[in-house]
Amino acid sequence: MAGMKPGLLFLMLVLLMAPPLRAHDADPATVLVVRHRWHTGIALPADRLSPSLAFLRPYYSDPAWYEIGWGDDDFYRNTNNNWNLTKALFWPTGTVLHVVGLARHPAASPHSDLQALCLSGEALDRLQAVIAADFRLGADGRPLSDTPGLYGDSRFFPARGTFWFGHTCNTWTARRLATAGVAVDPATLTATSVIEQLRALPAGACD
Repeated sequence: MAGMKPGLLFLMLVLLMAPPLRAHDADPATVLVVRHRWHTGIALPADRLSPSLAFLRPYYSDPAWYEIGWGDDDFYRNTNNNWNLTKALFWPTGTVLHVVGLARHPAASPHSDLQALCLSGEALDRLQAVIAADFRLGADGRPLSDTPGLYGDSRFFPARGTFWFGHTCNTWTARRLATAGVAVDPATLTATSVIEQLRALPAGACD
């Protein structure tokens, strides 16, 4: 390196000593938290679906987004039933995941509210891995069963965990986001609180 300028030599040494930048860290993605009245869910870009959730693909017709929510089995399917609501809140009950394949951006759907988050590739992988662990899968790696969902291209799948007034769909959303490094209280109970906490964060969608 004789004759090389000191500044150029220093720059080369810095680049050689720096840890390699992982592709996922250099490739952030926008994730959406969607609110439907008192319920929240998480929408993932379909082109960034990780191997941990790849078992969803055969159930949907080439969507642009996957919107995923978790909740009490009976109440999720019949949200206008007061008995199911009471039972869901005060008796730990079985749960399901509701997955919707959206052909358009969720903002084009009749949602009451949504908030965008920019996650690193690594955080996105962590988020998808923890969501995948909530599905009850068979030995073949596929969901144990599936039934028609509430609207559009959607399905219900059996889920892990129990629903009660201290662990709601919004607690599920908050805990999954916290696993991905989002600064949200994992004990959050209401949809309003989830959205307000996210709106208070400095960053929104990725550029």
